[in-house]
Amino acid sequence: MSVSSSFVRPTTRPDEIHRLLTDVERYNPSNTVLLEDYLARQCANPDSTSNHDLMANLALLKLYQFNPEMLDLDVIRRILAKALISAIPADFNLCLYLLTDEVCKDASIAKLLALRESLERAQFVKFWRDMYDPEDEEEESVVDGIAGFDNGLRKLILAEITATYQKIPLRDVQDMVNLDEEAVLRLAKENGWTVDGPVISLPLKAEVKASVISESVKFEQLTKMLSAANDI
Repeated sequence: MSVSSSFVRPTTRPDEIHRLLTDVERYNPSNTVLLEDYLARQCANPDSTSNHDLMANLALLKLYQFNPEMLDLDVIRRILAKALISAIPADFNLCLYLLTDEVCKDASIAKLLALRESLERAQFVKFWRDMYDPEDEEEESVVDGIAGFDNGLRKLILAEITATYQKIPLRDVQDMVNLDEEAVLRLAKENGWTVDGPVISLPLKAEVKASVISESVKFEQLTKMLSAANDI
């Protein structure tokens, strides 16, 4: 999935928010409260795939950038947590580019950055251990208020397992998705995996044939693309 897919209007985006995002006044400070309320609705919806509105959340981060006195660290934490379970890996980095070094030093933000690194390295067991560390001095989890976070993350991990393995020990899958054996057996059935004792066999993946694609982009089209990217 391409980065441009992140900017397709989600079906859950209200008309009011869409008008705001496409208006020349979208960075008016008065829009901050509307975008914060919209983020709260995104976080309350457990479906991580249909209700993550990157364009709206980037606009909110941009407003914080222009108006630092309005900055809310808890809102930024929730934006990053939502981006963490996006099916598009670039979403998290796009949010990160709009944060200052000072913001990234906040304990909850720094922890999300460390969790992101574990995901990028496919260190899933470490991810779960660090996220729910009983010795963590923070009273609240960095993903508090994000409905369906764990299941959204498991979808990403299952996709990685499917793309990487043909056979894998059942116990390894339990550790990678942080579930007990019974729950993993249900997941195996839902995904069409075969369980043979302590080993899970995954369906063979179709062979991908390499192809060369040549595109011709006119100079006028290129300048429009660059202009659109600069407006985000």
